[in-house]
Amino acid sequence: MPTLLIALLIGLMMYRRTKRTIGAQKLVRSRLWFRTIVFGIIGCMFLYASFLHPVNFIADFVGLACGLVLAFYAVKHTEFEKRTDGWYYRTSLWVNIAVMALFIGRIAYKLLYHGAMNAPAPAPVNPMEMYGSDPLTIGIFFVLVAYYIRFFTFLLFKHKELNRTDSSALS
Repeated sequence: MPTLLIALLIGLMMYRRTKRTIGAQKLVRSRLWFRTIVFGIIGCMFLYASFLHPVNFIADFVGLACGLVLAFYAVKHTEFEKRTDGWYYRTSLWVNIAVMALFIGRIAYKLLYHGAMNAPAPAPVNPMEMYGSDPLTIGIFFVLVAYYIRFFTFLLFKHKELNRTDSSALS
């Protein structure tokens, strides 16, 4: 039953992410701040987990670098549009596909590979050890953390800039 609930939750997240990838999204500062803070907190938790497995620092920093490269490309290819109810943005479809493919591919690999293993993994003493034991998963997670934090902070600054130029154009 818990596996089914997790699968449904992941399916819902993928549906929402795909829906956002295809269309324009409204710039809402509170949502962007919330997402940035959540990704920052979760990233710090996973960084803390790397202290339990110091080899994972390499995966952390490689993931961060790759995420920043993806964010750089996304920032350069983001389009903004003024509508009657506010500003909207559309990100690069290819960057979003790459980020989703990384996420879905890693989840599928974990489910298929670890689901096929006969021996159950020993229970970790510290719950954070469970998350820090696979450098590839940690690296991919940090790609997502770096990408979303950088991209959302760009949107926050751009939203402020767009509103400033919009209000000065009305004056």
